[in-house]
Amino acid sequence: MNKQSQIGIFLGTVLFMVLMVWMFSSGEKKIEPTKKAIRPTFVSSDWAQKYQINDKNPLGLYLFTTLTQAHLNAKNSVKVINTTHQLDSLQLKDSTDKTYLFVGKDFGMDIPDLDSVLSDVRRGSRLFISFDNLFDENYLQLFDSVDFQFDYGHEINIYASGKSHNTINIIQNDTVAIKWWAFGDYSFQGKSEELSTFMEMPNFIKAEYGEGYLYVHSTPNAFFNYQLKRKSGFQYTAFVLNQLPKGQDVHLLELGRLPDDMGDYNIDEEGDTDSTKEDTSLLQLIFKEPNLLIALLLCILGLLLFVIFRSKRTRPVVPFIPKKKNMTLAFAETITSIYLSKRNPYGLLQVQRKNFYDTVHRHFFVDLHHRDGDRELQILSEKSNTPIEEIKRFISKFETKEASSVSEEYVANLAKEKQAFYRRVGIISDKLIERLQLRELIFKRTMWIPSLMIFFGIGIIIFGLRFLTDSIGIGIVMWPIGIVLLILGVLRLSNPYLTVTKEDLTYYSVLGRKTIYKRSELHSTEIRGSGVVMNFNNNKQLIINYWDLSAFDRKQFERFVSRLHIQEL
Repeated sequence: MNKQSQIGIFLGTVLFMVLMVWMFSSGEKKIEPTKKAIRPTFVSSDWAQKYQINDKNPLGLYLFTTLTQAHLNAKNSVKVINTTHQLDSLQLKDSTDKTYLFVGKDFGMDIPDLDSVLSDVRRGSRLFISFDNLFDENYLQLFDSVDFQFDYGHEINIYASGKSHNTINIIQNDTVAIKWWAFGDYSFQGKSEELSTFMEMPNFIKAEYGEGYLYVHSTPNAFFNYQLKRKSGFQYTAFVLNQLPKGQDVHLLELGRLPDDMGDYNIDEEGDTDSTKEDTSLLQLIFKEPNLLIALLLCILGLLLFVIFRSKRTRPVVPFIPKKKNMTLAFAETITSIYLSKRNPYGLLQVQRKNFYDTVHRHFFVDLHHRDGDRELQILSEKSNTPIEEIKRFISKFETKEASSVSEEYVANLAKEKQAFYRRVGIISDKLIERLQLRELIFKRTMWIPSLMIFFGIGIIIFGLRFLTDSIGIGIVMWPIGIVLLILGVLRLSNPYLTVTKEDLTYYSVLGRKTIYKRSELHSTEIRGSGVVMNFNNNKQLIINYWDLSAFDRKQFERFVSRLHIQEL
C-alpha cells in the first residue's frame, strides 16, 4: 500500500466518523412522557435456521420455549444444558425431580450422559424428546424395539383427547409435502400409553420408566413458531405441555443437538427466556451523552488506524464442522435382529425393501415406491454408476411375490448384497463398518444373586462373632463360610459375565477366572429356553444362562445372538 492510498483511507475514515458524530448528536427526538413508544412488530423471512430455542424466525422455537416457561409454576424456570460438565454439576447439586426436554431434528448424546439422565428419570424425573432421528446407541437405550412409519403430504390432522389439530408444513409462505414420521411397532421396559395419533399411527407416547416417565414425540416440526401462531398449533402445543408436571424445573438438553443445528442459546442462568427486556447496559449512557459518544467514536477511529497501519494480515480461522454421523448400518442391523426373532422371513424381506427404498430416496432422490416404468431405475443406474440390468435383478429380489420361496438364507444373502451396494455407491463406508465391529460388548450378571451372597456373608460373620463371644464352637466354622460368600459376591459384582470383541469372546467364571474363545472357531449356536449354547472347534462349549444375566443385558445378548444367526446363514 503506497502513501497515496494510506492518505485516502485516512481521509475517508475521518469523513465517515464526522458523519457518524453528526448523525448521532443532531436532530434528537424526545418521546413525550405521557405517551408510550410502540414496539415494532417482528417480521422475518429467514427460513434457514431451524429449532433454535430463542429464534423468533418462522422455524424457531421461541414461542414454544416461552409457553414452556408460562406452563411452569412461578418458582420453577427453564434452563439450558450445553455441556456434559453442566449436566454432571446439575445432578450433583440438585437431587429434586426435574424435566429434561429436547425438540429438534437430530438428537444424539453420549451413552454415559444419556444413562445419567435416565437414572434420574428412574428416580422420578421426566424426559421429553421430540425428534426425527436418534443415534443408534440412543435407540437401544430408550426403546426395547421400535419401527417407524410415515405419511407423505402437505398437512396432517393430529388427534389428541378426541380433538383434531391441523398441522401444515410451510416453507417461505408455501405449503410443501414432507414425511410426517410416526411410531409403528414399539415396546418399552414399562407400560406405555399413546397420547396423540395421526392416520391411526401414534406420534406421542408416554412410557413408565422406574418412578418417572419417558415421553417420545416424532413430529418436532409441530412446535415451530409459525405453527403456534395458528389456533390448532397453539392448542396442540398446550396439550403436549400439559402432560408435563408444572412443579419441576425444565432443563433443555442442547448438548444432544447435532452440530449442524447448533446456534446461539442465550437463556440466562436464572432461566429467563424473555429477550425483550429493557437494555440497561452502560452503552445506553454513552449514546445519550454527545461528548461521550464523540469520545467513543474517536477511540474507534484510533483503533481502525492502528489496524490499518500497524497490524499484520492474518488468515481467519475456519471453524471445523464435523460430519453428521451415519446411523443407517446400525439401525438396519437392529431392525433385522428384531424381525428375525419372529421367524418370518417374508416379513423381514418387506422391511428390508422399505429400508432400501427409503435410503435410495434419501441419498439419490429417486422414489422407487412409485415407479413409472423403468424411468426411475434408469436414473438410479446413472447416479450410482451401476448397470441397469444389475439394478433390475437386485430390485426383483426385493419384490418377489413367492413368499414360500423366501427363506432365512434368502434374506441373509440379500442383506449382504444390499450392504455391498451401499459400500459400492458410497452410502456407507468401510471405516464405519470397521468401527462398529471394533466396539466391545460387555454383558453383566444380575445384581440380586451377589447382593444376597454379600448380605448372608456379612450376617454369618456377625453371628459367628456372636457365637465366639459366647464360647460356642460353631462360630469358628461360620467365619470362613461368611468370608467365602462375601468374596464370591464381590467377585460376581466386580467382574462381567461375558465380553465380546471383534476377535474374541471372554467368559468370566464365578471366581473371576477368564476363558477366551475365538470367534473364528465358533461354528454353531443353540438357543434354548434357559439360555444359549455356543459350540466351538475341538468340542469346546460355552453355556450362557439367561437367569445369570440382568434383564437389560439379556436383551442385548439376544440381539447379539440374532446377528450371529445371520452370519451363520
